[in-house]
Amino acid sequence: MAVNFKLPGSSYEELIKILKAYATGKVGTPMSLEMVAQIAKMDKTIVSRNNGFLVLLAFISEVNKKSLTQLGSDLGRAYNLNMSEQIVSIWRNVIETNEFLSRMLSALKIRNGMEKSEFVNHILYSSGSSTNNNTRTGANTIIEIYKVAKLVTEEDGKIIPLKEENDEIKSNNDYATHINTSSGEISAIPIRTINTSSAKINITINLNITLEDLDILPEKIKALINSINDAT
Repeated sequence: MAVNFKLPGSSYEELIKILKAYATGKVGTPMSLEMVAQIAKMDKTIVSRNNGFLVLLAFISEVNKKSLTQLGSDLGRAYNLNMSEQIVSIWRNVIETNEFLSRMLSALKIRNGMEKSEFVNHILYSSGSSTNNNTRTGANTIIEIYKVAKLVTEEDGKIIPLKEENDEIKSNNDYATHINTSSGEISAIPIRTINTSSAKINITINLNITLEDLDILPEKIKALINSINDAT
């Protein structure tokens, strides 16, 4: 289901210039649109169409005159000092805690990668955005952010998720996912093994959903696994 998520209105490079411009100010001190545009050396309309995204990710505050948050200051400073590890770490935390960004990444993982144009369209549709040059650029910027966070890579025009130690889809329990393309049915099977002094018990649970539920599959599986862990 499409939601109202404000995509960036510029390329990744322009977005970071704006963030770095905000980062020249003090945390909590309001900065006018004109001031940020002057520091970033770009038109204020460009700054304006990116503010919504920066607010959603809590890099700047949601008021008339935007002000820098501590998170925005940390990321802006990391960029200014070329601290690559901090940049990766901050972006990963932001993506993990933002429902939309984490859901788009989960959708990519479930499909084991997507053609870039397909992923752009998926981001556009899921965000509830109209399709124009600015929103397409914004969807591409989202992909670049995933790349910077070292969560995806691009190979031959396809965006491929990278393996993570703490991948929420795999968890510490084994599970398999099978997609029946003819019926559109997905069968996800988490498997929990319980060891006791006298027996070893395997619990297998089938979870059947449709292709329309792909985006929320990780959350369903995670909740199911958690409920099993709590019960044991």
